[in-house]
Amino acid sequence: MPSTVDWSSLTHAYGTAEDVPRNIAALRSDDAEVRYEALGELFNSIVHQGTRYPASAYAVPLLLDLLADPSVPDRAFIGQLVALIAIGGDEAWLPELLPIEDLRLEAIGGEEVMARLLREGWDGLSIDEAAKVDALAEERAYDAVAAGLPLLRRLAARPAAVAFAAEGPNVLAGATPLGALPDDDGVALVAAYTIGWFPDDDPDVSLAALDALAAVGDEAETAAAVVAAGLLGAAGSERMAARALVDERPVVRWAGAIAAAKLDGPRSGDRVAAELLHWAGGGSAPDVRMPYLDGDLAGYAALALRQLGREHDTAAFNAFLARLPQVQGSPALTIAGEALRLACPHGPVHEGTSFAELDDRQQRLAQVLAAAPGPWLWDDTRFGNFSMLLGEYGFPDSPEAMREFVSP
Repeated sequence: MPSTVDWSSLTHAYGTAEDVPRNIAALRSDDAEVRYEALGELFNSIVHQGTRYPASAYAVPLLLDLLADPSVPDRAFIGQLVALIAIGGDEAWLPELLPIEDLRLEAIGGEEVMARLLREGWDGLSIDEAAKVDALAEERAYDAVAAGLPLLRRLAARPAAVAFAAEGPNVLAGATPLGALPDDDGVALVAAYTIGWFPDDDPDVSLAALDALAAVGDEAETAAAVVAAGLLGAAGSERMAARALVDERPVVRWAGAIAAAKLDGPRSGDRVAAELLHWAGGGSAPDVRMPYLDGDLAGYAALALRQLGREHDTAAFNAFLARLPQVQGSPALTIAGEALRLACPHGPVHEGTSFAELDDRQQRLAQVLAAAPGPWLWDDTRFGNFSMLLGEYGFPDSPEAMREFVSP
């Protein structure tokens, strides 16, 4: 990436990207209001709703410089922005990883199209050409964050963790010229989260940083490190998952089950299934400490259950029905999506199908949704995405229509 960037030639969600360096510089301000306004502008412009733009990758080196400076405030928020630039929203990929090789194939030919876009604008681009531009912007953003992995490993391996790592194979030494960086609330956690999305870049070195953090971190830091290790899949990840499964801290046990399901699939065992079922059917609220699915631990457990194979489908479906009346917004969307997947394994319900013609699972799901107002809402307002999801599966797409459907 060039040392000098012509930001006026790059674009983001709202047009030219000339405001990006100014907003990044404002993140050093002593005025919290100035910093938060700049962060909001950056989240909305260079990674709007998870979308990456031609300017997104070029912002990453500047953001990494801020992360490397312990005097910069709010580094955890900056780290969250970097992670979002790397992968977009993780709800698009979990319980698996971003398919980077597929993305690289989609981006082939995008260089020429993007150059034309930056000269002439979007007018005249075909749908296929626009898709290539999007794929190239995402690929470049992912690779820009990958270039910062040495820093992210140091941030994840807090000073005490660095000392712990030195007791074993000292794979962290020399990984970066930086010394151990002082911790900042949430920085080690978000660094660990980000590392997990890069399984092809020195995974053993990444795992050493995650293992070191898990050994000394608090509940949330340890859990994030364990989940990230499961996503990496490097040798030694299984050991971290097994250790977490018997931890006394509930969220660490959750993380152990998540990691084990990713690593071992149907071979995971009853302990893993029981832990995931406990979370997937429970009434827990989102855990704001955890970055995965914006803290929706139950939703992630529901997604992970599919990795165990068909053996636990009945128990999983029952858990989803138990949780649905207790949630709204994005958590409801996740749980309902998994319930619909199990209720409609052969595709949507055919148009004109009556309630009596549904099978047992489909009837039970419809009855729960007819009786539960919460899943249809987002902050007490009708949640359009939830209605769309039900409609895609052939079910009535409003609570009123669902009640009429189950009680004609």
